[in-house]
Amino acid sequence: MPARILSIPFVLGAILFLFLAWEAHSSYSIYVVPFVIALAFIYILSPQINWWWWTRRPPDMPPKLRGLLERHLPYYQHLADPEKLRFRRRVRLYMEANDFMAKGMDEVTEDLKAVAAICAVQLTFGRKDFLLSKFEHLIFFPQPFPSPQYPKNYHASEIYEEDGAILFSAEQLMKGFLEPHNFYNIGLHEYAKVFERSYPEFGFPPLTEDHWLELQQISGFSQAWIQQWINLDPIPLRPVSIVHFFTWPAAFQAQLPELYAAYARLFNQSPGKAGTPVLGELV
Repeated sequence: MPARILSIPFVLGAILFLFLAWEAHSSYSIYVVPFVIALAFIYILSPQINWWWWTRRPPDMPPKLRGLLERHLPYYQHLADPEKLRFRRRVRLYMEANDFMAKGMDEVTEDLKAVAAICAVQLTFGRKDFLLSKFEHLIFFPQPFPSPQYPKNYHASEIYEEDGAILFSAEQLMKGFLEPHNFYNIGLHEYAKVFERSYPEFGFPPLTEDHWLELQQISGFSQAWIQQWINLDPIPLRPVSIVHFFTWPAAFQAQLPELYAAYARLFNQSPGKAGTPVLGELV
């Protein structure tokens, strides 16, 4: 952590003058005070210090987490090498910028953090601001869970806008990411909802109930199956359509060319395009 590195000389200075106060003369103790004050400021400002450092020297993902992209994410595999590096750096920055909390489990593992961050970065890869900062609290349960919003439903995911929180079942999140053609990706689903709420001024294209059948033809997932997988009623159509846009881009473009073009403009990217999905400059 950059803030911890910055604090090292102040820790050593405080220790030095404490030693002198103990061994030589007690008057040296007064010189400890500035070092303690500096350390307190570093502690308070450590998130800002760390973020300032990371945005200027963005870290890459460690090799173990990078394997999630290389083995399981066609979206990433189609990127040109410079875009792959930018994608990995954004994932790592997202992991550092947000608050990850475990409920009913010992900790949020690094692969869970990475999968959630990957889903977010996919949606925002065409934008300069990629953090979706209105929702910075990510809460993970080991399996489907009830919540104050849905106390009777053991469900896989939800967002709680008042607290800026996104809630996931770790089991369903990982299955949807690792096997997107067998299980619906709740990570993309919830971040699609977050994206829509983060940018209410955007002109989202209209949808009709007929789109449910067309989306089923693309993925094989029926409206009833997705609803059962998440276990909330009703399931909004908008995020489901966005999940399909990112997960099955070629089939989506063939089945729904006008909606594909509208989403490509909205997200400033064409996920089925080889080399780089971003359309022009970041917006």
